[in-house]
Amino acid sequence: MEGLILFNKPRGYYSREIVDYFKRLTHQKVGHGGTLDKLAQGLLIIGIGNHTKYLNYFLKKTTKVYLTEIKFGYFSETYDRENELEKFECLDINVELIKKNLDFFMGKILQKPPIYSAIKINGIPAYKLARKKIDFEIKPRYVFLYDYQILSFSQEENLLLIRIKVSSGFYVRSLVKDLSDSLKCPAVLWNLLREKINKFIFKKALSFEDFDKDFFELKIYVSGRVQGVGYRYFCQREAKKNNLYGYAKNLIDGRVRIIVQGCLSGLNDFYQKLLQGPILAKVEKIILIWQKPIKIYKNFEII
Repeated sequence: MEGLILFNKPRGYYSREIVDYFKRLTHQKVGHGGTLDKLAQGLLIIGIGNHTKYLNYFLKKTTKVYLTEIKFGYFSETYDRENELEKFECLDINVELIKKNLDFFMGKILQKPPIYSAIKINGIPAYKLARKKIDFEIKPRYVFLYDYQILSFSQEENLLLIRIKVSSGFYVRSLVKDLSDSLKCPAVLWNLLREKINKFIFKKALSFEDFDKDFFELKIYVSGRVQGVGYRYFCQREAKKNNLYGYAKNLIDGRVRIIVQGCLSGLNDFYQKLLQGPILAKVEKIILIWQKPIKIYKNFEII
């Protein structure tokens, strides 16, 4: 198994635990394109084998969308509920006041990451130093809050639900801390779901259960001399041999896009055949994206 995997990290797992899982599964080099905290869930992009070289793109040049729950009236050193919570009284918090203060953080802002984060300080993750009560400084950095939507606010529970669209490097926990400071009311990140990274969506993220079911969708982009040489028909023949379904389509940029569904062993064999292609083809580059099937295909078509 090689490629990029859209994975649904469950709440309660560290991102490194997901990486370790795929290392055991594939026995290859594995990385991820952007950490999710233990209490967060949602879309985590995993790179396997040679595809780890594409992960830097997701770390530095992406737009991300988070569904975010913030609970007012509590404080913790980690700015979320993973650490011990201290309760406070918060009066007169309402939607209008929250919106007014959130507007201050729109656009390009200077944000200080939490000390409990994976940022390296002289090669050591900041959270390890913080747990040992070692003094250190994390420099603030410029990030973007592109948009936000207030979805609901319960005054009874002091619980805010918002959707935010942000840049790479943005720490939602830091936004919670900054917002609570501006409102003069402590708050913690209660729940977090990463819904989108660029065009990749949480809906198509594979879960542990999907790996147990052994049914996947593989999106493939093939570059090189692959149009006008029977490459799509070659894909169709190889798909039928492995009981795979989907389609192959020529793109205007000269690539071939393939969507194919089936079991892991069949998809792996199909991929190995694509590397060679028909006699006149010359494959220069293949990008593989493993994802959850949404629409189920019944045959393999040429488009």
